Amino acid sequence: MTSPRAKAIAIAAGVFGATLLVAAWRGSIFGIVFGTLLSPLPAAMAVLSFGTAALPFVIAGGVAATTLLTGTFALAVVYLLLDAAPVALLVWLSLRPGKASGVGTSAIGKALAWLTLAALALVVAGLAAMPVSDGSVAVTVRQWLGDFVAAAVNGQGATGLQLPPQRAAALDAMASFLPGAMGWNWCLRGVVSVVLAQAAIERLGNAAVPTPNYRTVAVPGWLRAGFWAIAVVGWLATGDVQYVAMNAAAVMCFPLLLQGLAVVHCGVARLDYAGMWLVAFYVLSLLMSALAFVVLVSLGVVDHFLKLRARMVPPPQGG
Repeated sequence: MTSPRAKAIAIAAGVFGATLLVAAWRGSIFGIVFGTLLSPLPAAMAVLSFGTAALPFVIAGGVAATTLLTGTFALAVVYLLLDAAPVALLVWLSLRPGKASGVGTSAIGKALAWLTLAALALVVAGLAAMPVSDGSVAVTVRQWLGDFVAAAVNGQGATGLQLPPQRAAALDAMASFLPGAMGWNWCLRGVVSVVLAQAAIERLGNAAVPTPNYRTVAVPGWLRAGFWAIAVVGWLATGDVQYVAMNAAAVMCFPLLLQGLAVVHCGVARLDYAGMWLVAFYVLSLLMSALAFVVLVSLGVVDHFLKLRARMVPPPQGG
């Protein structure tokens, strides 16, 4: 990447993505609609167009924009963690020529596994850095979430308020999986942005690498083993160890769920009116999200042992 034009585009992509993130941070309608999930998208498009050499220019633009827009370097660090880091990991590890074919452990699966480990490290580091009250991480997370919701509903500073029993029960449920949900959000933002960016730049004829066959994604065996080990710890342990282990296991479900989705797409590809069946599947999954979560993760696990996709007609490349 040597042309001034490419460098300028990469810097502009960083500025645009950072602007989306700041808009989401400030709660504007534009930011909530586009920035909450898609602020890494401009960075992904630039890196996938010009290669990883564009990443320093993207980061420079993003860091400069967040610092200028907020007047502090603090959100620039958030930009690096939330937007630049997952894009860099996914592009560097997965979207390389000739690495994403076959039903076996693919480069995509390896990239998702490392992305999941990075999310897990961020979640654990965040919990470790949190000042613990009453000697319990779970209680501290619950108190923080309650104060945050109370301040949002009743105005700044209105923390420590007594909540109605129904809302208190809902907050208890949310606090039980909040760290895992934050890890999921970190992974999901990166994956969605990279997939959309690849689709967009390939349509423009500017993709640095061909679109991989996402239906071949396969989670490495070491991640599955780690998932089962942490799940067993969470099942047997109590207190903070159980809380951290169960949230860690929830984060590690992310690539398994994507492998389950790959199994569904391979199966539906054999049917007539495949597009209609996929729409129906996703609608039902949204309506019954808890059940869909369990089913898809289970499919991802079972696929490893029974080779479900290998028994199906091979799907077309690039789907």
